[in-house]
Amino acid sequence: MDPDISVMFSVPCNTTITESNTAVNINSSFNRCPLGELDNEISSIWKVRLTENPRLFNGTKFRLDSVLLTDDSLTMNLGLTCYRDFIGTNWSPKAKEIQELGQNKFNNPQACMSDAMGVGAFVETSDKHVIFLKRSMHCGEATGLWDIPGGHAEPKELVGKIPYEEIDISTMSTTDVVKETYDSIIREVVDEVNLPRSSLSSPILIGAARNLTASGRPSVEFIIRCSLSSSEVISLYNKGNQEEADESTNIRLIPVQEIVSMKIDHEFWRNMAPSAKGCIILYKLHTNT
Repeated sequence: MDPDISVMFSVPCNTTITESNTAVNINSSFNRCPLGELDNEISSIWKVRLTENPRLFNGTKFRLDSVLLTDDSLTMNLGLTCYRDFIGTNWSPKAKEIQELGQNKFNNPQACMSDAMGVGAFVETSDKHVIFLKRSMHCGEATGLWDIPGGHAEPKELVGKIPYEEIDISTMSTTDVVKETYDSIIREVVDEVNLPRSSLSSPILIGAARNLTASGRPSVEFIIRCSLSSSEVISLYNKGNQEEADESTNIRLIPVQEIVSMKIDHEFWRNMAPSAKGCIILYKLHTNT
């Protein structure tokens, strides 16, 4: 296993998880636990990061606490968090101390972490290639590394742009939250790669991996099949008129077989974002490759 990631859960090859058999429990009890005095440092860390990268902005995110996977369904236990808290906990210089506090006080090293839930996709073209994007220096994480299309499910799509502390979580529709989770990864592929939505299949959820370079931040991973060829994908990307064109500087399409057989000492693997590594490992587990 690559030291950058760990598997939170993987969906077996004989199980198919889609929007129709995914459920959520969304409750403030799944928010991160308070840090006490360390909470005061989050704003300071955020201010420093904004100085370093003025393009960063805060926004509400879902927090993935835990899951229940059965033979025919998945339930995700979700709270709310924000990107500022994610930077101030998962990327804190005192992240190990925060994890120790969680373990000692709540018997869970992730209890006090923001753990903003990421989403990512193994996008397979009609000629069996996988899409990778080179992250620009404007990104908040993994700058300059090769990554899969991805981002976050966005609570603002359901409740508008308000601080997560002001959201009445009890009024959020669980059906809408599930829909946003699946819609968000399609949206990311469209906005980052410039692919038409009509060319993309419905996402199949294959598991979640933790980014250990970000103190265990979880990302839910999907398989999406694209009806376009690798050359057509490259042509559309190179038009450069996609909504999130500034988030990447290059595109690369690699054969599926080459990716699933790639060793961790391969140059491309070493220059891959942890989220991409996690997605590939989950793909291999799900497909028995």
